[in-house]
Amino acid sequence: MKHFTGVAAIFISNQKVGAFRRNHGKYAGFYEFVGGKIEANESHAQALKRECLEELSATVDLISYVDTIRYEYEDFVITLHAYHCSINEYDIKLSVHDDVRWCCEDELTSIPWLAADYLLFDQIKTLLRKD
Repeated sequence: MKHFTGVAAIFISNQKVGAFRRNHGKYAGFYEFVGGKIEANESHAQALKRECLEELSATVDLISYVDTIRYEYEDFVITLHAYHCSINEYDIKLSVHDDVRWCCEDELTSIPWLAADYLLFDQIKTLLRKD
């Protein structure tokens, strides 16, 4: 089975987390965190910044490491390194997503997330309470 290693940016603002809905592929319609695969010779920070620029046309700063999770989907395995990040501008342009929602803690489970992302909810709730 294929194994991918990737990064995810968790954006928190006003005690809400950014959820981005995929607009293509097998997982279209599911919400996720912005991010993607780490390319050869790329650090986690470089990958996050590249992915956010590609997917949001936005520059970001890493605030802190959140967690590393591993999840086995039916056709691949992903190891995902998640970071709390800030967006440097809020005039984002969605390219691989068609919706962004800012969810408070009580709303987290009210939308369909990619399965792996649920593994980060405990850490996200902690971040939301600190914001």
